[in-house]
Amino acid sequence: MINLGILGFFKYANFLLDSANGVVVAVGYQPLQLFDILLPVGISFYTFQSLSYTVDIYRGQLRPRTKISEYALFVSFFPQLVAGPIVRASEFFEQLDKKRSFSFAMAQSGVMLIMLGLVKKVVFADNLALFVDPVFDNPQAAGGMETLLAVYAFAFQIYFDFSGYTDIAIGVAKLLGFTFPKNFNHPYLALSIQDFWRRWHMTLSRWLRDYLYISLGGNRKGAWKTQRNLFLTMFLGGLWHGASWNFAVWGVLHGVYLAIERSLGKRMVFNSQSVWYRLTKWLIVFHLVCFAWIFFRANDFSYSTKIISNIVMMKGDFILDASTIFTASLVLLMPAVHWFGAKIDLAGNSEKMGTIPYIFWQSIFALFLVFFYSKGGDSFMYFQF
Repeated sequence: MINLGILGFFKYANFLLDSANGVVVAVGYQPLQLFDILLPVGISFYTFQSLSYTVDIYRGQLRPRTKISEYALFVSFFPQLVAGPIVRASEFFEQLDKKRSFSFAMAQSGVMLIMLGLVKKVVFADNLALFVDPVFDNPQAAGGMETLLAVYAFAFQIYFDFSGYTDIAIGVAKLLGFTFPKNFNHPYLALSIQDFWRRWHMTLSRWLRDYLYISLGGNRKGAWKTQRNLFLTMFLGGLWHGASWNFAVWGVLHGVYLAIERSLGKRMVFNSQSVWYRLTKWLIVFHLVCFAWIFFRANDFSYSTKIISNIVMMKGDFILDASTIFTASLVLLMPAVHWFGAKIDLAGNSEKMGTIPYIFWQSIFALFLVFFYSKGGDSFMYFQF
């Protein structure tokens, strides 16, 4: 109650008051006064960590710490404080209790992750943002094809932005002698929505599974309650991202996707290894995810409907100018970059990488940062959550 109460006040009090004002004003009363609240940095992430610590002790899976300084270090450990990954207390304290010494292999891996994360953020995510932000911030002025390209571009912008941050966070932790859990596993290669959530923000997915979905009953109490539990878990997971009905809609969509997928899985064959069958599944999953991203990124629900309308109606004429060709080429390049990253897995192989390959890749990253960084870069997107 204390953990959720603090989170609820700082993050959702004004959202609930503003939602209530729609009814209050409609019946003829003066609107309720909103609070002047400054949101504490990283409150969602350290609230989840505090909750997991409490619940694990209650379940008998973890012993309480005897020193408050160790607990405070766990909650406020700076590499992942602002935007994750969400680290379990058992994972952190197990490493804290061990004697740590400098490891060249861990340092090598950490520097590789930091450089890789920087390239993802300032080269890919920030350059994509230069095209995405004007369209989502003013969809009335955008054409249908331009809007569609912006939706695709945002899917990769948020991936490179957030996975770039977590790569940097995990890399910095490695320099300090801590190994954090992996948070992304090339999610746009998923062939099902369930597989997508096993690859996207993996520490949040397992947190929602272990502390919400399973606590609600998981899949142990029949088909209907399983669907209900999936829906509630994703709805609350969406609302956790921010005090907006758009985030709730994003969560609801994924809840519906998962529920339908679970129902169809019992009636259809999903194990075909045909290339065309797998490609079709990938296209369906990717577009379902992209459709949900519209609500995640749009400023409010009216913006979401306008963006969808632009695409469905193919508003305006398609002008094939140099800017459009460049943007389309950049967006089409992103799946190839994503696939290539999965094949070579620099982050996973960096500890055992030889000196020459290591220097080669670090030099490539440095050149990318020098020549292709975006001058219009902004803070990491997940800082707002």
